[in-house]
Amino acid sequence: MLRTIWVLIVVVVVTLPLATATLLIAAIRSTSPWIDRITRTWGRLLVAAAGIELRTENMDVLQPGQRYVLIANHSSYFDVPCLFAAIPQPIRFMAKASLFRIPFFGWAIGRAGFIPVDRKNRRTAVKSFELAADRIRKGNTIVVFPEEGRSRERTMKPFQRGAFLLAMKSEQPIVPLAIQGTYDVYSANARWIRAGVVTVKAGTPIATAGLSLRDKDTLLTQSRAQIEAMLSGRPADPAPSASAPPA
Repeated sequence: MLRTIWVLIVVVVVTLPLATATLLIAAIRSTSPWIDRITRTWGRLLVAAAGIELRTENMDVLQPGQRYVLIANHSSYFDVPCLFAAIPQPIRFMAKASLFRIPFFGWAIGRAGFIPVDRKNRRTAVKSFELAADRIRKGNTIVVFPEEGRSRERTMKPFQRGAFLLAMKSEQPIVPLAIQGTYDVYSANARWIRAGVVTVKAGTPIATAGLSLRDKDTLLTQSRAQIEAMLSGRPADPAPSASAPPA
């Protein structure tokens, strides 16, 4: 219980000044590298407050000059700060719209280019994916949780197809990410936060350039299979393109 109280205190104390700084910087330039430094600092402070020992595997597949659509499993609120701390890229998340209504925090992520998604409204959801494609064009890597919400079990929920349509639209590679350990730190069913080891593993990039809409289910299957393999302790199998690009 004491750890949970401590994390709540850190969230309040850290988020307010960092969100304010983000608002000021984003008012000038929403793609400023200072925003990435702030979000990475926020993530690392929350990870430390929770007593998480964060480990990473295979992050060298993320090339500095390349942008990606990162597909990750989702079982805890700590998935987000762990990814901020682990991913060596200027990342933006697609997140549920209600987060953007939180004072300071929501305002800051909105101005910094994070993308709100209202999954109950198809029209606004389509617009959100157009915004995400625009963020990639501006130089950001996009993180999507295709389960569309935290899983309340250790097994993943079914994946939705939007993230894979985004990857094809932007013609950026997909990289599956397996987040292992956050369920034990603070699952969707937990009351208290517990210290633990969290490992973020990057899989094999999957090319999307030149693919058609009929390939979206193959991309989904390949991404999910890689994440399941990494969560079970097996290396991600090499993932060829869903189909050969047209000549």
